[in-house]
Amino acid sequence: MVRWQMSAARKDFSTLVERASHGEWQVVGRRARAEVVLADAAEIAELLAAAFPFAPEVFARKTGVEIWLPELEVYGQGATLAAAQDDLVEAALDFVDVWEAELRAAPNQRHKSGHARRVQLAHDRARVAEVLFSAAPDGSRQ
Repeated sequence: MVRWQMSAARKDFSTLVERASHGEWQVVGRRARAEVVLADAAEIAELLAAAFPFAPEVFARKTGVEIWLPELEVYGQGATLAAAQDDLVEAALDFVDVWEAELRAAPNQRHKSGHARRVQLAHDRARVAEVLFSAAPDGSRQ
């Protein structure tokens, strides 16, 4: 891991990005008592997936299908499983927008940070659906 002073990082930002894209984490000096890390998003997503798996719970109802996502405390519903999944993806994206803007620092919401960051890194509907509903290679849920 390479540590950079803020002024050197600004001057040679393209080098930081290049190194990060090859798997080298780049730590940029302290600002406001925080260090900033530039790293490959796919690597971060993989680390978050291992630490913060999703376990959606599916319920068949007379009126259709409901899916509860306990990690973010949101649900989706629809006439079919696919419709409920689409609704849950939308609910997760909406929640993460609100979480980032308003709830992130709230003590009763901080435990959702790893799961929220996974959704943020996925960022588009298809990738969010994959994150929420795909099983890991070992058969466990991600």
